[in-house]
Formats: sequence, C-alpha cells, structure tokens
Amino acid sequence: MTIPAARFTGPSLAALAAVLAAGCSSGGGHAPLTCEPMLPAPAGTPFAPTGADCDATPAVPPGQPFTLSGTVTYDFVPARYDPATGAGGLDFGAAAQRPVRGAAVEIRQCATVLQTATTDENGRYTATFVPGFTGRVYVAVLARTADPPVQVQDNTDGDAVWAVATPLDAPTSTLDVRATHGWDGCAYGPWRIAGPFAILDDVYTAAHRLLALPRDVPFASFPLAVNWSPQNVPSSYDDPATGAIGTTHYDPALRQIFVLGADGIDTDEFDREVVVHEWGHYFTDTFSRADTTGGAHSFGWVLDPRTAFDEGLASALAAMLLQQTIYADTYWGPAGMDAGGWDVENAPSPTDDPSPGPFSELSVIRALWDLYDSGTNEPFDGAALGLAPIHDALVGPLRSSIAFTTIGSFIAGLKQTLGNVAATNAAIDGVLAHYDVGPITDGWGTGDVALRAIYTDVAAPTATPASLTATLSAFTCQGAFCVSWAWNERPQNQYFVFTASGTTATITSTATQDVDLEAYHFGSCAGSTPCGLLGGAWGPTGNETISFATAPGEVYLVALTGWGGYDPHNPVPSPGTYTATLTFSSN
Repeated sequence: MTIPAARFTGPSLAALAAVLAAGCSSGGGHAPLTCEPMLPAPAGTPFAPTGADCDATPAVPPGQPFTLSGTVTYDFVPARYDPATGAGGLDFGAAAQRPVRGAAVEIRQCATVLQTATTDENGRYTATFVPGFTGRVYVAVLARTADPPVQVQDNTDGDAVWAVATPLDAPTSTLDVRATHGWDGCAYGPWRIAGPFAILDDVYTAAHRLLALPRDVPFASFPLAVNWSPQNVPSSYDDPATGAIGTTHYDPALRQIFVLGADGIDTDEFDREVVVHEWGHYFTDTFSRADTTGGAHSFGWVLDPRTAFDEGLASALAAMLLQQTIYADTYWGPAGMDAGGWDVENAPSPTDDPSPGPFSELSVIRALWDLYDSGTNEPFDGAALGLAPIHDALVGPLRSSIAFTTIGSFIAGLKQTLGNVAATNAAIDGVLAHYDVGPITDGWGTGDVALRAIYTDVAAPTATPASLTATLSAFTCQGAFCVSWAWNERPQNQYFVFTASGTTATITSTATQDVDLEAYHFGSCAGSTPCGLLGGAWGPTGNETISFATAPGEVYLVALTGWGGYDPHNPVPSPGTYTATLTFSSN
C-alpha cells in the first residue's frame, strides 16, 4: 500500500475550515437549545495560509539561517466508563496537553517547505532554515509518524493528511504548536483538531510497547493509514468518501482503520481502547493471523471460536498495550454523552459473561488479560507472563498453526513458546478453567470438549465418495424464551479436517437451509502448496460444491456455515435444528 503524500494547500481542509462545527444555539444533536458554553475557547484557531499570507513579509530576517524550536502538544481528553453504574462519557474538564511524539514537522513559507523535522518523545522539535523574502513563515505538524509509518488522514477530503499549523509572527526562536480539542461545553468549534493527533498517539503507544520489549516488528514494510473525519458517521452502507463508514473498524482488504467522528452522534477519536482494538486487528492480520468470520458480535453471543478469539484478542491487546483495565467506548445517546465498556480485571456480580468458554468474546478478553498481568489477588490466577511471550506466540506458532486461529491454537502456541514447562502450563490451565475453558493441549482444542467438538475428523478422501452429516441450529428455546443463532455463532458452524491422499478434493453439501462451504490450508505451506482460503461456495441454497487442489500428506480444513433462519432466498421456514450432509471425494 502506498500512503498518499500530504496535501497541503493547507492542512486537511475539513480541519481548518471547521466542517460540521456546530454552534451552541443549534444544540449539535447532543445539547439543549439553551446551552451556554462552559469551557473557554482556546486562543486562536489552526492556521491555514491565504493569498495575503503568501505576499506578506516574513517576521524573521530573509536570506539568513534561522533556528526555531518548540513543543507540539495535543489536547488529551479522558474517556470514562464506570462499570458499577454503566455510565460514562468524555471528560473535557480533565483534558490535559500531551506531547505529539514522532510526528513530521514542516517549516513552510506559503506553499514552500523550507525545512523538516521530527518531534521527540517530549514533543520537541528544532529546525534551522533560510526564509525567503516573501511569505509568512509557519510551522505545520502533520498527523504522520515514520516509526512506525502511520498517518491519520481525512477520508472525506481526498485522504489529505490531518495537520495543525501556527504562524511565526515575531522574530522569536521559540514557537509552540497545540492541537486543541475545540469543545466549548456545548459543541465543537473551528479549533477541533486534537482528534487526529490523539489517534496517532494511541497507535504510536501501541507499536512502541512492542518495539520496547524489544521485538523487531517490521512495521516499515506495512504502512498504516487511519481514516478519521468529523463527517464519519455510523451507517448501514459503506461510502467512506462521504463519511459513511459503518462503524469504527479495520478493513483488511485496504489494511486501513476507519474511525467515527460525528459530533453529537459518535466520536471515537478519544476512545483509546477502541482505537487500539482496531490497531490490534491490523497487527494480527499483518504480523500474525486472523481466521475470523467477521460479522456482528456482542457479549453473551456464543460465537464461532475464530471470531470470539479475534475480537477478544484485539480488546485484550488494547488493555495490555495501553496498560489500563477499563475499556470505554463513548457516544451520544438520547440523554447526552454516554459510554459503554467493561473492566478486563474485575467481572461484575452478577456476571456480564452469561456463556463463558471458548465461544465467548469476553471470556477470551479476561483470560488473556489474566495470563498477561501480574496481579496476585485472584486465587485462580497464578500466571504473570507479560507481553513478550504473548507477542511471540502470535507471530510464531499461531501464524503457522494448522488449525484455525482460536483460543485453542493460541494457548497451544503459547505453551510451546514457553517451553511446555509443567508448572507454567498448570498456571495457564488454572486461568482457563476460571473461564470455563479446558486444559488445552493442542491447536485443535483437545482438553476442552466443546472446542474440540467443532472439529470433525474425516478419513482421507478417495475416489469413492464418503458422507458425513452435521447438525446445525438456527435457534433454541427454553419454554417461551428463544434465542436465534447468527451465521457467525457456534451453533451454525462446523469444521471438517482431513489429510489429503490425492491431488484434488471435492466436497458437496445437501441441506434444506442455505449453507456455505469454505476450504483452507494452513501450516508451513512449503514449496508451491497454497496457504489460506483455497475457495468457497457461497450460493443461496443448501446444495453447494467446492473443488480444490491438494498435496498428499497435507492437512486441509473445510468450514461449514449455516444460514438457517437468516436466508431471504429460502422460503422454507427455518427449523430450530437442521442437518447438512457433506460428501468428500478425491482424485
């Protein structure tokens, strides 16, 4: 992926033109009509050069070297969530200036870059330049870092890189630059520019926690673009150029992150755990492996274990990398600012995890956190592994796992990374047991009966077709209470595993409900053997066929996914349970 160059007719036009800045009298969708601003507006607004600025005389002697230093900061706004009350929001009253670290600095005169620099860990920059005879000099700071290569760009403004600028209007050797949050107690004003730098700092923090282990993560080979705009709104469709991004998410096809920013609706730029959760998806997709089905997910869902692990891992990584236990996701509700979230350390009573185990996203979050942390106040938690072995298991054994990426293959890889020491394995198993996960011994989940049961072993396919029948479930009822199972939940999924004896394999399905088939091959993938998804059959019926090349002796996976109860093409009413018969053959 090529990251676009900074577009600097000014910094991002949306930032400096105050797109979507709402006046207090309008309420902004989140404040009453009579709202009175309670917070003082910051002095000045971000600078964008005009034609008059380009014709002005510089404030420092032209044609002579001049050295300028300063500190670049952004307004950090804490996102709060109280697990006891379930309430929260952005705490603008506790906002504080934090350094903008590792960011690109440009000394500009009109459209000409006179010199560049990079801020240090304290946000300091120094640059020596020779100004021309015409044009107002200013310092522009881009929401871009080189280590790791990340930029925060405006997807509604041609992917322009967000930036903040301050003019040099006196012959002083010091000029500070501040990216302000712009909230006045009622709405955002034209100085709303801290958001992109808050996002940049979250990503910088996450990456440098790994680099400081130390671990040689090749971030330079995989630049990351994060898309944020005040126009980014929740939507049922995807049109990033207009701000319709669905929700805050990571797009693996683009290897980019999209972040909500609509004032009065949902702004995620200060929700640190949300941002790093999505960065966690970028990390696992790029440097580890993620076999997730995707789709909607929520606590209490009995998810396909690939999805439960992927989502749980991303949230657990956010807690580890930011070193904070409260996950806060703020938004505006009918009563104003609010938040949702959870505590990775302390589960409430009654528990917020109604279906614990390997199919629970929340179980994965808390289990991984307990394996990482050094707390000693929980009798079941004798593990304090830290971040290094978790990273090493992700980029090593999990990446090359023959099985799908689930809590099972991760734990097997983690134990392998730690040398399969009996005492360490026992401590890991103690944590897992607390979350209703069995003492896993291999990547297939052996040791946890429920997880191992999602895999069905199939004899090597031959020219003589062999059939197996799987039972899937669209919903289950206890009395008058019924729960529907989505296509990405465990009751609608089953895996089949075989070792190839021929050079091709053909699998067909027969079912009264719509089902899909997907074939995968993982592991070493030596020579010309392909890895990952080999093909799929995603038609609207239960009768599907998939054929793919195989290498004798290699292990292959077939994922069966049912859409019972969710298929608009199938007029047959969905039963609670239904069967799908799979036939395996090979040449």
